Amino acid sequence: MKIGVMEGHLSEFDLAEVLQVVGLGRQYTGVEIHHDDGRAGTIFVKSGVVVSVHAPPAKGKQAFFEMFGAGQGRFYVFRTEMPASLPEPLGPMHHLLMEAASSAPPPMPPHRPSDPVITLSSEPPARKKASVLPFEDLEIVTNAGFARPPNVPREHQVEVREVPLKGAAPARVPEAEASRNAKATNAVAQNAVSANPSPAPAAKTFARANEVEGGRIIAVVSPKGGCGKTTIALNAAISLARQGHPVTLVDADINGDVLSAINSRARAQFGTFDVLEGRAEPAQGLLRTIVPHLNILPAVGAQLPSASTLSSDLSSGFRRLLRALSADANVIVDTPAGMFGVTRQVLTASTHVVAVLQAEVVAHRSFERFREAIASIPEAERPRVLGVVLNMLQMRHGASLSVLQSVCMELPQDWLFETSIPRHPAILDATAQGVPLRNLDENAPPAVAFLFDTLAAEVAQRLKLPAAEARPQQLLI
Repeated sequence: MKIGVMEGHLSEFDLAEVLQVVGLGRQYTGVEIHHDDGRAGTIFVKSGVVVSVHAPPAKGKQAFFEMFGAGQGRFYVFRTEMPASLPEPLGPMHHLLMEAASSAPPPMPPHRPSDPVITLSSEPPARKKASVLPFEDLEIVTNAGFARPPNVPREHQVEVREVPLKGAAPARVPEAEASRNAKATNAVAQNAVSANPSPAPAAKTFARANEVEGGRIIAVVSPKGGCGKTTIALNAAISLARQGHPVTLVDADINGDVLSAINSRARAQFGTFDVLEGRAEPAQGLLRTIVPHLNILPAVGAQLPSASTLSSDLSSGFRRLLRALSADANVIVDTPAGMFGVTRQVLTASTHVVAVLQAEVVAHRSFERFREAIASIPEAERPRVLGVVLNMLQMRHGASLSVLQSVCMELPQDWLFETSIPRHPAILDATAQGVPLRNLDENAPPAVAFLFDTLAAEVAQRLKLPAAEARPQQLLI
């Protein structure tokens, strides 16, 4: 049985965009194409993977490329039951779209018109029209179902409490309701990319990363300010903790601090720099959240660090603090903007580093500083590059997409995470309400929040963290 999702004409809504929309879902979905020359075919996708293509007489990738090259005709998107046995998938959709857009067009029958030239415009495209069957507004669909959430009352915000010192009775923490993690896939058409780009040199392995007992120490960095480090660090830490991995989020940025993002600045009595200056023990600064397995060590408490402390080399202090915290949990460190100063000191104390790259031109131009800074760290202290998160991606803006194209060519193959985070109003709403995305609406969190679940799953996989124990599910009836 087919359940219609949307339909339209390829001249107004090209196949690459259609596939980007449906590829973000986990449902088994078909995209049926009827060309004006009488040929037809269907592409079946699920969770960002092209499962199969039915377009006789062509088969496999050749059939996909032929359908992708058509500029005229109609499309019909439908959902249907997944077959009992699936064929070997053709591959991730974003890889196939990149090949289709960058490689030479496949041979076509003589009666077929020439393939259209695919370009990226620096101007945002005009809104395209299509008939969306179960949705009221295609604009919402093209943003992967993200809808602007309502205002959130104060009682739904994250509450933080002091963690008692060792030996004291632990504070009672309410259990968050368990839910299944949704999975989103970053499927983006890659235009104007060379067919066989030269692979960038692989990153050197940091031997210490596998020798650290306990958890890992992950520094979240970016060469440029305003790229969303705190947003990535906070929401990824929450998702990682929700997946059963103990996490301590350490704030090393006294300017754009984590507690300001969740409107809890007044809750901190002591913080990271209090520990480094010897005024407090780590346990006195740790704040427990309502998310099980997640603690936060804020940057500062009631007293700012001295100017002499901020100008000192705190590498050994960070190393002692972060290693102590990593004995009980995986540590994520939110660092100041830039790659030097405090950030470099944190990097030398970390086992891994995650870079945040804003999908905008200036941030891309300055990202070379990340490579240079990592390479300048002595090998014995150099953290392993866990990955690069592309943040604030705008699917409807050519300049933003051009950054994605460039990093796909420039970065080592295993650096870029599959999950990208879009620029979305829900993130601004969460900041305004002083809550993480997950807590913006308890009954219906914005869909963009689930992208952090996907990102956290990638982080856990790359770190080779043990899989969380699955909880038995009760029967519905």
